[in-house]
Amino acid sequence: MMTFESIKKKLSKNKFGKYILFGSFAFFFIKGLVWLAIFFVASYSLINNF
Repeated sequence: MMTFESIKKKLSKNKFGKYILFGSFAFFFIKGLVWLAIFFVASYSLINNF
C-alpha cells in the first residue's frame, strides 16, 4: 500500500508531478478562500438583519 509520503516523492521527482502538487495546493487554497469569503458575507448579512 502506498503512503502519502511515497506518492509525494514520486510526484515531486518530475516536472509534471510538481505542477500537479502545486496546482492541487493552489486549487484548494483558493477554494478555501472563496468559502471563507462566502461565510463572512453571509454572517455579516445575518448580523445586519437583527
